[in-house]
Amino acid sequence: MPAAQITSPHIDAILAALQHQGSSNDCGPYTTATVLNALLDLNLDGDQLAQQMDKPVWRGPRFVIRRVPNWATFPWGIVDVMQELGLRSSWRVFESKNHLQLALSQGTILMPILGSLVPLWAHVMILVAWDLHKGWGFANTQFNHHNVFWVTDGYFTSHWNVMVHLLIEAKQE
Repeated sequence: MPAAQITSPHIDAILAALQHQGSSNDCGPYTTATVLNALLDLNLDGDQLAQQMDKPVWRGPRFVIRRVPNWATFPWGIVDVMQELGLRSSWRVFESKNHLQLALSQGTILMPILGSLVPLWAHVMILVAWDLHKGWGFANTQFNHHNVFWVTDGYFTSHWNVMVHLLIEAKQE
């Protein structure tokens, strides 16, 4: 049984670096910029990063399409940018909530992707806390504040299930 509350050791830096995406669909680039600014002390702008990510890139023999321009960002697009700028990262599906709690306590940056099929949407946020009573706490680029955004465990579970437990992770070297 986990503790009643788990907080990322990076919560203060992430919330301080949190950028607001405004009315755009650019949660991926804004979340990416927030993480990179918080962990690597960079000064990336989410809007400029979105424009850069709109352009596919060559990675050796592979052509990487990081996002659908001006719309949706792929998890491998976020990973590509983070790795390009020196932050070890990966993405996968079928992850567990137990893993989230353990990795959160160990300082891993966790970005679960939540979504819905009807209406169709997906959203990536940075997990910064878990609380037995409040649920899951995020740094959320949808809001123009630097506070933890809480969602209940039921909401989190149902919307993470839709995305087959899709998770992006990042760690400092």
